[in-house]
Amino acid sequence: MTHPAMLRFAAIEPAVSEQFVDPDKRIKGNPRRVTREYFANDVHGVRAGTWQAEAGAYRIALAAGKHEFFHILSGEVAISHPDGSGTVAYGPGDTGVIPPGFTGIFEIVRPASKFWVVTERRE
Repeated sequence: MTHPAMLRFAAIEPAVSEQFVDPDKRIKGNPRRVTREYFANDVHGVRAGTWQAEAGAYRIALAAGKHEFFHILSGEVAISHPDGSGTVAYGPGDTGVIPPGFTGIFEIVRPASKFWVVTERRE
C-alpha cells in the first residue's frame, strides 16, 4: 500500500510573492506583503503558507466559499467590520478564522507575520 507523502515546510523552498495593496483598497499606509505558499491542492481547494507585512490597513472581502484559518507568529493585526465595529485584535500565539463572505478592514498594527490555511469550496 502506498502512503501519501508527508510535507515539512522547512524542507520546501516556496516561491516568494511580494505585493502592495491595491490603491482602491488602501485605508492607511501602503503595506508591503510577502507571501510564501508551501502547499496547494486545487482538487480539494486547500492552500497553506506564511505571510508577513508592514504596518497599514486595507479593505478585505472573502468569497462566499472561502475560509482563512491563521495563526499570528509576530506583530499585531486587527480585523473589523467596515463600520469599525466588532474589532478583534490578534498578537503572537493568537489563532483565528475569517469566515466566508466576510468584508471588513484588516489592519497591521505592528509589522506582523502569520501562518495561514485557506480553504475554498469549488462550485
